[in-house]
Amino acid sequence: MGLNTKRKFDSCYLCLQTARTPMVCRQGHISCRECVLANIIEQKQAIERAQRAYEEQKEKEQMESTKARQKMEDEEVRTWGRRQVGLEVARDEESMKSVDKAEEKDVRLLEYEGGKRGEVFALRRTHERTPEPLKAEPKAASFWVPSQTPSATHSIRPPSSQSPQCTASHFHPLKLSHLTRVIFKTDSLGSKLCPSCDRPFHNGTQIDVLRSCGHTTCHSCTRTFVLTSKACFVCQEKVSKKDVLRVDSEGTAFAAAGGQMVASQYTSALQA
Repeated sequence: MGLNTKRKFDSCYLCLQTARTPMVCRQGHISCRECVLANIIEQKQAIERAQRAYEEQKEKEQMESTKARQKMEDEEVRTWGRRQVGLEVARDEESMKSVDKAEEKDVRLLEYEGGKRGEVFALRRTHERTPEPLKAEPKAASFWVPSQTPSATHSIRPPSSQSPQCTASHFHPLKLSHLTRVIFKTDSLGSKLCPSCDRPFHNGTQIDVLRSCGHTTCHSCTRTFVLTSKACFVCQEKVSKKDVLRVDSEGTAFAAAGGQMVASQYTSALQA
C-alpha cells in the first residue's frame, strides 16, 4: 500500500482533499463543511426519488391487478350470457359427443388388433389421458430456445434507509445536529499540532475532538489534562467524557484504525 491509497487524518472522506472548514460526525469522520452539506442534500433527494419510483411502481401493479380482475369478471359475465341463450350448452354437448365417439373407436380398434400392438395403443391412450402435472416435460431440441426463455419483471425496491447516512467505513445516520466544527492548532509551516504538548499530528496519532468547543488534542493530553480538569485546555470550556470524539483516521491498516484500508472518493449509489 502506498501513500496515495491512504487518507490523511485531516482529509475529507468525501473529496479526499484536506478538509476545508472541517466538520466531524459522532463516529469521528472528518469532512469539509461544503461536502457534507451537499452530501446530505443529495442523499435526501435520492431517497425521495427512490421512494417516489417505488410508489409509482406499486400503483402501476395495483392498476394492472385491477384490470386483470375486471377482465376475468367480464369474461365470466359473457360466458354466463352465452349459456343463457344456449350457445355454451350446445358447444359442451358437441364436445362430449365427439369425445364419446373417439373413445368408442379406440375401444373397437383395441379389441380388434389385440396383442403387442393393442398394448402399445393402450399405453399411448393412457399417456394421453394422464393429467398434465404427471406428464414428463418434452425435451428441447436445443439448450437455448428463445420461446422458452424465462421472462423477468423489473421491480423497484423501497430505499434501504429513510435518512442520510455517513458513507465512511461504518455507515450510520447523519444529521446536521450530529456535526461538530473541528479546530486545529497549526504552526508557521501549516502542520497541525496538539495545543498541549505541541507534538505534530499524523495518521498514527490518536486525536480527540471536544464536542463542546471543537478543539483537538492528542489522546494522551486529553486523558492527562482535559478529563482530569473537565475543561478544554485551550478555551476552558466545560467538558465531560461523553463530549470527547476520537478522530477515525482510516487507511493506516486494520489493526491501527479498524476502518477501511483503501480510501475512495464518494459517489452516491442512489443517484439516478
